[in-house]
This record gives sequence, structure tokens and C-alpha cells, in this order.
Amino acid sequence: MSVNQFNINIKEKYIAQAFEILNFFKSIIIEVHHIGSSKLARIPYSCDMDILFIVKSYDDVRNLADILIAEGYAQINHFSDYFKDDMVMRKVVDGQIINMIFMSSASYKKHDILACTEHLVENREYFSDFKNLKQALLKNEVTKSEYDERKYRLFQMIKGEGDYLTSV
Repeated sequence: MSVNQFNINIKEKYIAQAFEILNFFKSIIIEVHHIGSSKLARIPYSCDMDILFIVKSYDDVRNLADILIAEGYAQINHFSDYFKDDMVMRKVVDGQIINMIFMSSASYKKHDILACTEHLVENREYFSDFKNLKQALLKNEVTKSEYDERKYRLFQMIKGEGDYLTSV
């Protein structure tokens, strides 16, 4: 499969999964964002898809878990330390692992997540650093905890520069 075909397939899965969740919770979800490695079109390898759902009506998004579990989703309790206060559900679609992160609209993390994702898409240096780090994890050259630490430092660096970036 070519990189272009892979990217089209990822987009189709993202849209299908987002609409499936929106059909369950159309009155409480206010935003949907494709985040993470699969969002980056120039990454030529398979990776999990992460979808961020911003929920307006529930302060505790974990209340949605029972409904999704009844529909065949699995709740992931230890997805990452960063998302420990949010609800993460997982489903496998056509062999693709899809992680759905449900976050309250009041969360302070939303802006940081979206800004870091956008910088990775637009900035070749950050993209290259992230791609190399992801490849090191997939090749078992770094442990998951080393990967998480280095990714955290990269995102801190991106966040620190965020207020000074300009677009052309």
C-alpha cells in the first residue's frame, strides 16, 4: 500500500469512527479532532489512530463509558499519565487500533494538544524529531517510558515556542 493510499484509508477510518460516536452523543460532543501519529501524513508506517472528542455537557466524561462498553468498545484505564483524568475508549476497525479520548470542554489540556498536533503538521523539524522518536519506539530502540519522556520534552519545547510562532 502506498503512503497516499494509507493516508486516504486513515482519513476514511477517522471520519467513520467520528460519525459513529457522534451518532451516540450528538447532543453533548462539541468538537472532534484527529490527533497523534496517524494525523501526520508523512509518517509511512502503521500506528494507532487517536481521536479527541471534546464533550460539553458532562464534567465527568467517564459517565459515557457504560454506553460505549455496551456497544462493544473497551475502556482503557492506563492509556497514558497525561490522559489519566480523561476517558479513553478503544476499538479495532479493520485491524486498526482506534483510541477515542473523551475530554471535558473545561480541560486545560485541549489547547496544548491541538497546538502540538498543528506544530507537528506544519514544522518539518518537529515532525522529523517526532518521526525518529516514533520509529525508535517501533524498533524497540527505546522503552515505552523513554518514549513517553522524550515525547513529553518535545511537546514542552513546542509549547514553549508556541506563542512566538508566526504563519506566512
